[in-house]
Amino acid sequence: MAARKFNAPILEHITQSGDYSTLKTVCEGRELPAYEAASEFVARTAGELDSLLSNIGGEKNALNTLEKLEQGERQARQELAELLERMQARKERDLGLEQSVVEAANKAESKRRQVEAVGKLVDANAAKSRDDVAGLVSLAVSAAAEKAEEVRNIIGAWSDEPGNLERNEANAELLALVRKSQVLRDISRYLGRFREIFAQGKRNGYSYGRGEKYALELGRDLSRALTSELAMLASPQTTPLFLRKYQRGQIKQYQRREPTFKGMGDIICCLDESDSTHGDPAAWGKAVALTLLEIAADSGRRFALIHFSGPGNFKTEVFRPGGYAMAEKVEAAETFLGGGTDFQTPVNDALRLMDEEDLENADIVFITDGECALPDAYVERLRTEQANRRFTVTGVLLDKGRPGMAFSLESFCQNIYRTSELLGDEIVREIVAGRC
Repeated sequence: MAARKFNAPILEHITQSGDYSTLKTVCEGRELPAYEAASEFVARTAGELDSLLSNIGGEKNALNTLEKLEQGERQARQELAELLERMQARKERDLGLEQSVVEAANKAESKRRQVEAVGKLVDANAAKSRDDVAGLVSLAVSAAAEKAEEVRNIIGAWSDEPGNLERNEANAELLALVRKSQVLRDISRYLGRFREIFAQGKRNGYSYGRGEKYALELGRDLSRALTSELAMLASPQTTPLFLRKYQRGQIKQYQRREPTFKGMGDIICCLDESDSTHGDPAAWGKAVALTLLEIAADSGRRFALIHFSGPGNFKTEVFRPGGYAMAEKVEAAETFLGGGTDFQTPVNDALRLMDEEDLENADIVFITDGECALPDAYVERLRTEQANRRFTVTGVLLDKGRPGMAFSLESFCQNIYRTSELLGDEIVREIVAGRC
């Protein structure tokens, strides 16, 4: 009871904290975020709560005193119960035993009054510290929720098993690696969510070979029926259900869409790393690029990332399915060139990749926050190259706050997405939808 007088208000403050719902959502049923959040909470409160504890009852040992009194009360009541049991077991009256029962009852009542008095004193002094405890707990819960979200983001962004949030050696090593780099931590805030968007895209559509995409519909074409529907015919109990669904045209079956060839070749991402993208735009752009890498790897396509800034300043990395390691992804993520903005440099290298690396039916995603005029002769050359090579271009313009920003590659783009018009997640959903 004494401990509850201190712990109960803390638990109440935790559950009433503005960040508690986030903490509960992220941690419930997930070992690693829960452990990290608990560690953060304890680290934030341990010393301060000890200081607050010393104010309860006016001195640090007040709760200990109350606990000892409670223990004495329990012992006195146990002694009284034993004496009563002995008295009830006797067939004849025992005056001495009765006197012992009365004395034990008085002792138990005296202990109860002492516990009550000290308890009220503790409650009164605890009430004086209530606001201090509430403020401390609120800050600690906020920090714990932030830590839990960080863990979820890091594992979701970088793990080969993003849904595995167990407290194991692999996850511990991954957390340690990412926490060493602010760049990787910033990317994690987006990448985990983008990977989930990609996973949802795969669950909602079915791809069978490059350029053929399927979804689900209801009908009675058994040649396209799902295996799970046909399985109902294997049991006498479910056969009638199958027949009713068939008669009503409610069999779940694959719906073949028109073949789509654009945007289903190898992927080249041209990522603007000029000075103006430093910080959050760079983290968002890297998360998009790494999501494109996962899309390519998942479907057996090659992926190239061209980091670019000013004229001649670029770095290209080519990723082949199954041919790269985590270290290479980290290196690509941490690369940032800085400088001005030039479009000819990345476009020229993209054309080189199509020749030298044999990237087929290239799908170019061009992410930039800048403007760059292109000479008329270069535009004509690029138009000829696109007609011959049949590559596609998707423009992603980081123009939030600058709506209507000009884009000199606009005439070559099949799609253009602007952060001034769409939220970042909406753009990623559009990009994913056309590539998985």
